[in-house]
Amino acid sequence: MTALCWLAPERAEAFVPQAGRRASVELAAGAGVSVRSSRAVLHAAPPAAQAAYRRFAAALDPGDVLWDRATGVPLRLWGLKGAAVPRAMSSRDLELRSAHDLLERHLDLLAPGSKAADFVLVGDDLSSGIHSLGFAQHYHGRPVLGGQVSFRFKGGRLAMIGSEALPKVQAVLTDSPIPDPVARERAREWIARDAGHARADLVEGPFILPLVDDDRVRGYREVLRVTVHATAPIGRWAVYVDAATGEPLAREQLLRFASGNLKINAPVRGPNGQRAEFAAANLGVVVNGAPAVTSITGAVSFADGGPANIATTVVGSFVAVASEAGAPAATQLALPPGGQVTWTASTDEFLDAQLATYVHADRVKQFVRAIAPDFAFLDQQMPAIVNIPDICNAFADGETINFFQSDVQCENTGRIADVVYHEFGHNVHFQGVIPGVGFPEGALSEGISDFLSATITDSPDLAPGFFKGSDAPLRELDPQGSEWHFPEDNGEIHDGGRIIGGALWDLRKALRNKLGAGPGVTHVNKLWFESIRRAVDMPSMYPEVLLADDDDGDLSNGTPNECEINVAFDAHGLVGPSAVNAEVFTAAPTPDGVLVDLVVSGEQKPCLNLSPLGAELHWRVRGEQQSGMVPMNPTQGGFAGIMPNAGDGKVLEYQVRLLLQGGTTVVFPKNPADPTYELYLGPVTNIFCEDFESGPGAQGWQLTGDWAFGPPAGGPDPGAAFNGSSVGGNGLAPPGTYESFLESHLLGPVINVAGHNTVRLQLRRWLEVEDATFDQAIVLANTSEAWRNASNDAGNLHHLDGEWRFQDIDLTPFVVDGQVQLEFILEGDEALEFGGWNIDELCVVGTGSVTQGVCGDGIVSGIEACDDGNLDAGDGCSPSCTIESVDPTTGPGGPVITATDTDTDTDTDSATGGSDKETGCGCNQGAGDLGAAILALAGLVVLRRRRA
Repeated sequence: MTALCWLAPERAEAFVPQAGRRASVELAAGAGVSVRSSRAVLHAAPPAAQAAYRRFAAALDPGDVLWDRATGVPLRLWGLKGAAVPRAMSSRDLELRSAHDLLERHLDLLAPGSKAADFVLVGDDLSSGIHSLGFAQHYHGRPVLGGQVSFRFKGGRLAMIGSEALPKVQAVLTDSPIPDPVARERAREWIARDAGHARADLVEGPFILPLVDDDRVRGYREVLRVTVHATAPIGRWAVYVDAATGEPLAREQLLRFASGNLKINAPVRGPNGQRAEFAAANLGVVVNGAPAVTSITGAVSFADGGPANIATTVVGSFVAVASEAGAPAATQLALPPGGQVTWTASTDEFLDAQLATYVHADRVKQFVRAIAPDFAFLDQQMPAIVNIPDICNAFADGETINFFQSDVQCENTGRIADVVYHEFGHNVHFQGVIPGVGFPEGALSEGISDFLSATITDSPDLAPGFFKGSDAPLRELDPQGSEWHFPEDNGEIHDGGRIIGGALWDLRKALRNKLGAGPGVTHVNKLWFESIRRAVDMPSMYPEVLLADDDDGDLSNGTPNECEINVAFDAHGLVGPSAVNAEVFTAAPTPDGVLVDLVVSGEQKPCLNLSPLGAELHWRVRGEQQSGMVPMNPTQGGFAGIMPNAGDGKVLEYQVRLLLQGGTTVVFPKNPADPTYELYLGPVTNIFCEDFESGPGAQGWQLTGDWAFGPPAGGPDPGAAFNGSSVGGNGLAPPGTYESFLESHLLGPVINVAGHNTVRLQLRRWLEVEDATFDQAIVLANTSEAWRNASNDAGNLHHLDGEWRFQDIDLTPFVVDGQVQLEFILEGDEALEFGGWNIDELCVVGTGSVTQGVCGDGIVSGIEACDDGNLDAGDGCSPSCTIESVDPTTGPGGPVITATDTDTDTDTDSATGGSDKETGCGCNQGAGDLGAAILALAGLVVLRRRRA
């Protein structure tokens, strides 16, 4: 799916999913894309970024990197330890200059396609010892929604870099945007189709709107943003219309709604449970006619001599409650000297909701003030609206918190403490995010708000009492026997929020055990606040928590509580097995089977239980039902297993699954588009081979587009050829990616393959290409399709080999008149380019008997390339039945390779795909002589070939 990688201001978050509500972000049909579900991250540099990353790593040497899969930019880089890492910065000005310099120097990595002048400083914050600098992205002066690059310094040292920049921004701009009244009306019309009433007011812009799906940037549009208010159902929308035409493109619900269906009679924290007397803290009162404000304990001073007359409402220094139903809460009470008086309205839903909301809203404000005493937002008076004529929900919009009435299913949400705490958590998130550094993403905001409620109540069970008739919690951050896990549980934003909420709760438990109940909770609450200010989604919370925990500005040497952070976040899929590396080695087959080794290497993150537990070798015979699984035995460097030799002429397809003690399984090959290795069994005869070490004209290859013969470029391409120094491939010049709108062909010579029972193409391939829905890598044999890359309905099954792979294609069905001609094609669309084809050690091979044939009998047979019924020379078919040509380098469709080659190598490999034969296919460029064709190998040598 496709998403907008931005959030509008004044976003409001709801407490539960609400039935019948639309998604928070929707795209109009004119946008031509669908909505991104969530940010997917990678732990290795995507192909297009590898060259720029190598330059960055050479200077700054980051220990860890998270990559945004869709944009290809590094979401977070930390643990910087290179020689060029800024250190011993003595002032904020020096750190700012350093950030400017780094941004300009590494712009090709942090914001590909942008200029340094496109970034404007919007955030400069020094808190908790972290100096955060945020730069907002622009394009021709227009803000790019969601685009930002940020730097964090700690202890005078650069500690982390973040980028949510949009790559290669290009949009059609207008000098005459539509008038504001037109923009308002177009936006209002769209919302009014689904609402009882819609009213548009604020028009802002122009902006650049990125259209980003789960896998790539689909395009950019210049837009105006219009705020539209709606009723029936309640809504506040940011509507994005085309700046030139007024066409509605996207709309974002600023009030997040969803639905719930459970019922609970909650004790303690709900209206039907235990009640307690709370201090009426910071409340505005009139004492004997004189205005006053109560203390944090609810105390108020007045002259002695008898009870004081106290008149009050529910408006205080930090919270102002208003009600949309029932009488406004107001009372007069007699307060005896040295005594107390209680205001209660437990039997009146609307009054009780006003009192409960005031008490818990003020309480959560003071709780957060203890975590972040300098957080200015806490000093503001926050409106709290209760008894809204709607049901089963609540929402926040960054400035206010809002609660709904009860019905037969749900309690009045203003009467539930957990809900009040949760909604205020959203406002802390909105107000706390550092501009250009963090981002209040929806699922993240739900999870961190759940955690705030849980850490106040000291319970991972959220909102008991929300639904009538059940004592089960609405959400659980710490379910018994399981954990919420990224990315598989990252669906609807409240469900997804349980992932980060659960990770923070697990960290809270661990730090309580390590540091003690009080210090442990205090520290995790501090980590919560500092990380939500700088994170942009759930995956980025992990490095931001590490940064907040760090004590010396050098993340490469760990943090005081790195073990506990790693364990807590990894349990929820937010660290991943990125530190575990392994390689597969396959030996040549023997009659007893085929040996496969898995060599495990790499450093693990501290305290993560990711040690290899075991490995499995899964195999099958191509085109047959025969398959199996072999448990691999431990070896000194990893694991080894033997799969059976299925017999000559078969192709084994196999994969290795590495099982880790933490419950993670890593599959090799790491290419879901082609998830099995291949190994051909049995002897073959090389008919035609190409090692790409000579120019394309040597054997008659015809190249169009960006095809070339030469060394691979690295980056998305391999660092070296499989054998020798050259390959045939696309985009061999740096940065190694193929071009947009590409149609590129590599056409081979016509090859005589007569006389073989089967004919096969066997090669080494390193292919990097987008899902075939968008970009196509195709192999043709005599103009018929013999192979192409895969696709899926979502369009995100990208073919990314990441290693040299053996490929076997049966050409027999495509042979015509004893000849075959190969063609490799790469076609690309306008976006998301990878490395394309890299081919090495290509051979067309034959299997089965080769007969001599009778030259001159008029029948092309055996190894004959032609037979014109005579033995005359000079008539196009020689006396030895090989083709004669005036120009010996050409023939129909390209050069014709004949049986006149004087190379007498037998090249009858016993198996291909798994041996370590350094000469590859042997490069026998003819059919070979009869004796060579029928020779069999006397024995097999078990050798290993590295697969990367």
